[in-house]
Amino acid sequence: MTRPGGNALVNSELDIALRGERTIEWLVSRGATLISADGEVKIFADLATSATVVIGRVWFSPMSVEVPAASSEKSDLVFISLAMQGTSRLLRQNETEAATPPPFFVHNTTEPILIETTEPSTRLIFGIRRWKIEAVLGPNYRYTGPRIPNAHLRKVLTSAAMASLDGPIDGDSPTFPAWRTAIESLVIAVVRSSMRKTTAQGATASLLARAQSIITQQAHNPEFSVVELGHQLGISQSHLHRVFRETGTTPARLLRETRIALAEDFLGSGTPTIQELKEAAASSGFRNMRMFRRATAEETGRVSAE
Repeated sequence: MTRPGGNALVNSELDIALRGERTIEWLVSRGATLISADGEVKIFADLATSATVVIGRVWFSPMSVEVPAASSEKSDLVFISLAMQGTSRLLRQNETEAATPPPFFVHNTTEPILIETTEPSTRLIFGIRRWKIEAVLGPNYRYTGPRIPNAHLRKVLTSAAMASLDGPIDGDSPTFPAWRTAIESLVIAVVRSSMRKTTAQGATASLLARAQSIITQQAHNPEFSVVELGHQLGISQSHLHRVFRETGTTPARLLRETRIALAEDFLGSGTPTIQELKEAAASSGFRNMRMFRRATAEETGRVSAE
């Protein structure tokens, strides 16, 4: 396997604050094209970019942006995006209708993509070396179905990103290779945790995809349940559990993981207050803070046991 070394030179751009034409020029300088915008175009960002790793925190106003396929010299990176606030819609090559992705998605830079958002949004962005992720996950990382990463791994990665962007990253530092490896390992762990292995085929695979999509879209609603999921799919509870048996999980566990991930998105990094915990629980489908804490404790115990 070829393992490109790459240039360790890192360009750290902190406290980027752009409006209007300067925002458009900044997008163009990165190969992106503004298609449309709702109001004044604004971007606030902290970025560290190099030939071998990219890490960034970006807030952007409602807009539609086209990102072309990466050139051959830039296609050695695979990009992973985590939603911190707001939602986006993606339109990949040969698709006619944009899809709303889950809070976490993987983008293969060899394909063009259209990104749309109708509300202010914040995302964490990671670019890691393609050969590193392929060495661990093979071609499976390209899976485009619903992804629900482990909430605790996701929180560790988010915290590492926030800390990394508190100051400039020195590519000449002897600690840089170790830092880069740590970020890559965390990203790969999060990607791996999001992959639902299944041998389901035909009608079962179709039902599974629909079930995962419904959970992703409706987990924030406290009235939504596994029973309601079965009703929406038009199948019995026993049939629903047989469908999920192929993935090694259950619909209840996936719903819980999704709600925990939504709550973690809401809370971000730092130590939350009681009020923030209550708001996170309410926004992510938990009926109260006690149920949120119990679900988190159960998930922590399950991950530790594994």
